[in-house]
Amino acid sequence: MARSQLVLSTQQLHELKHLLSQFSQQADVRFAMLGDLSGLDIVSWDSGTGTDIGSVAALSAGDMMATMEVGRLLGGKRACNLIVQEHDDLTILISRIGEALLLLIATARDVPLGWSRLALKRSSDKILAIVGSAAMVPPPDAISEDFERSFAAQIDNIW
Repeated sequence: MARSQLVLSTQQLHELKHLLSQFSQQADVRFAMLGDLSGLDIVSWDSGTGTDIGSVAALSAGDMMATMEVGRLLGGKRACNLIVQEHDDLTILISRIGEALLLLIATARDVPLGWSRLALKRSSDKILAIVGSAAMVPPPDAISEDFERSFAAQIDNIW
């Protein structure tokens, strides 16, 4: 994936960490993470399960990008803003924030989906207030058109 262009101040990072730590006050929230669509984690909160945050961030971004592409291929006119995964004992919600960010929360399966969606919405609004226009800058393309042309030319030369 491409490298992130997001630059945040120490104050912004502190505010974001504080915001995600508020999930710890909810009994059945297990994990919360703010990442970008290039697959990098920005801040996270974990209930102590020792989650591989870098992998979760990369896979979440890939999941969001793949879901957006499926929607586009099927004629979707609007970008995907929410993915819900229901597992045996866990519910995972991934919400897109602006053009560049995503927010993931994992809860126990019995947490009402409506509460989780509302928590995501409220947190997303607060995140946008903290990061401002930085959330609206999409990640750079992973592969440029020039690279694609050069790559195709090299392949043609081989054959």
